[in-house]
Amino acid sequence: MRKVETDWHRVPVIFDLSYAAALLGISLDCIHKLAQQGRFPAFKVGKLWRVRKDDLTAYIERQTLLEGSDSA
Repeated sequence: MRKVETDWHRVPVIFDLSYAAALLGISLDCIHKLAQQGRFPAFKVGKLWRVRKDDLTAYIERQTLLEGSDSA
């Protein structure tokens, strides 16, 4: 298993889906499907999926807001 950075400031600016999956604690298959469906902010470089750190931060914030509105 890949070591996941515990210091957010050391997380790379751009990383692959497996790193994003590890950060979020979900499977690579799940995050890959979300990316293919356009429900996760990833982009392709050739055949490889990549994620921007800022996009992941925004995604987490949106998910947190959605979770909060579900419990209301």
